[in-house]
Amino acid sequence: MPKKPVVIGELRFSAKGEAKSHFTDILNKHPLGTELQGDEFDNVMALLLCHPKANDKIASGVKSIKIDQGFYSSNRCFHVVRVDGSIEDFSIGKCIDGEHSPFHRFCIACRRTVEAELRAKKAKYFEDNRDKDGKVVCPMTKEKITFEEAHIDHREPFTFSAIVHFFTQANDIDINNIEYITEGKYGNEFKNQELAEQFQLWHRKNAKLRVVKGRTNLAKSYLGRVSNTKADNILI
Repeated sequence: MPKKPVVIGELRFSAKGEAKSHFTDILNKHPLGTELQGDEFDNVMALLLCHPKANDKIASGVKSIKIDQGFYSSNRCFHVVRVDGSIEDFSIGKCIDGEHSPFHRFCIACRRTVEAELRAKKAKYFEDNRDKDGKVVCPMTKEKITFEEAHIDHREPFTFSAIVHFFTQANDIDINNIEYITEGKYGNEFKNQELAEQFQLWHRKNAKLRVVKGRTNLAKSYLGRVSNTKADNILI
């Protein structure tokens, strides 16, 4: 059976094993007690949103995420430090192997609604900006990249997860009661075509897109604000 790709936030992995290795590397590279910063915080936050009990884990809100030993074992794991001061641990395996949270399933369906449009924008960008070798410059690595190496990145502050989050809030959507056209275990298409079109319009209005090299399209500040620069190559 062929391996299925895994999407966590804006990170794309060829299979579950690759995803687990990526987050295990983060878990093992820092001393116990370290609070994650920058890209690592954003990526692990996206991982947490995949947890079957993500809402319970987040509860009053996330103040920080740190690395420490589990409450019931000496193994390392990630810990959510909540706004109210309480702490809860969570495992990489549960986030990747478990039945995904309603928010994660909703994100998958949202991404499906804009996939064709993103592919078209990527093709148009290469058509307008490629050099004689068919390559464009990645604004993050400054390397020249081919069409196959490139991915569409959602420029902060509106990462894809943030766009979805604000969409549900602005439209008072109960993500626990969404119907999907099921494909495989999780279901990844909205049954309600009107909802799909509503998200497509929201995405067009809020997404700032750019073409970057493969795995460099990491999730950035979830709610942070940064200024765009000419070098960012914003598509829309």
